[in-house]
Amino acid sequence: MTRKLALAQYLLAGGKLSIMNAYRHFGISNVSREIRRLIEQPFGVTLTRKKMEGKTKYGTYCTWFEYSLTHNRINAKGIKSIKEELEKKDNKKVVKMKAKA
Repeated sequence: MTRKLALAQYLLAGGKLSIMNAYRHFGISNVSREIRRLIEQPFGVTLTRKKMEGKTKYGTYCTWFEYSLTHNRINAKGIKSIKEELEKKDNKKVVKMKAKA
């Protein structure tokens, strides 16, 4: 399976991508660029970006974004094309998996 399809099925299953889990699960170090290049432009969807806040292990304030796929009318056509692409590659079993946050 390609990285593009792996990301698409993860987001379709309700997964949320951050810098940390994008690198761990998919080997992507620049998630903001890859989300746009691999998901939003080819499929015509817009991912939701949620600004997260926290502290490092040294107590320093930090922020990052969490990306998710919103199932709404605007993304309906793109979600349909994601599902068609996954079915074309015969990944029906994987699409039904639950995404880990």
